[in-house]
Amino acid sequence: MAGPSHATPYPVYRRVLQSAVSAICLEQGFGFCDATAMETLTEMLQATLIEVCHSAKSFAELGGRTEASAPDVCLAIADIGIRFEGMRDYMRRPGKIQIASPGIQACVTTPLTLRAGERKPLPSHIPDHFPPFPDSHAYIRTLTHRQPVTEYVAIREKVASQKRDIERALTRFVAKTSGTQTLFPDNPTLYPLIACKPSPQPWLVALEPKDQVFEDEEDDEKEELVPERGESGQQPDNPYLRGVKMPRRRF
Repeated sequence: MAGPSHATPYPVYRRVLQSAVSAICLEQGFGFCDATAMETLTEMLQATLIEVCHSAKSFAELGGRTEASAPDVCLAIADIGIRFEGMRDYMRRPGKIQIASPGIQACVTTPLTLRAGERKPLPSHIPDHFPPFPDSHAYIRTLTHRQPVTEYVAIREKVASQKRDIERALTRFVAKTSGTQTLFPDNPTLYPLIACKPSPQPWLVALEPKDQVFEDEEDDEKEELVPERGESGQQPDNPYLRGVKMPRRRF
């Protein structure tokens, strides 16, 4: 009788039955056994145990119980035709081979490749056989951006750092496109400075009012160009700036 291939404990149970059959064969004087004969004997033992278990379950349900007891097992054994006369003596025979109980193997859990946060335990109103909660990022809303920094000291430090980087980048750009000066003659590229261009009349720049705006030079009165009757002004492209057109009345 073949067992299901997807059941995990089936190979272990099959190995235990083969060990029991091997022990019985050794007690009877056999030195070796063919693989086909071993599989046949193991299959017969497994079929007998399954039939006994099914019959014991039927007797238990017939008596109104959910679990089989010792009398149910005895009735199931007698129902398939096995006698009890020599069973007790056979169980207490001397020199029988003891089969070691199979060890318990620890479950090998595959670690998750990506795990964010900690899993919350199940509340008291949810039974333990329910699956656990997934990772917190799967159902809890989390912000994907950081809050802006509002501290005065941090903002000033950031502005100073940006200003220093801009000045350094501008100095390097001007150093590559024009002449520079250096404070360290041994290493000109260590801290380059923008070279000042000499002017023949440096005092003239201070006297020229380039940045000043005088009110006398501004003309407050602007002449409006009125188009003649024969000339039609150019209509703007923006429809909101065009002139109003009165609709024509149809009689």
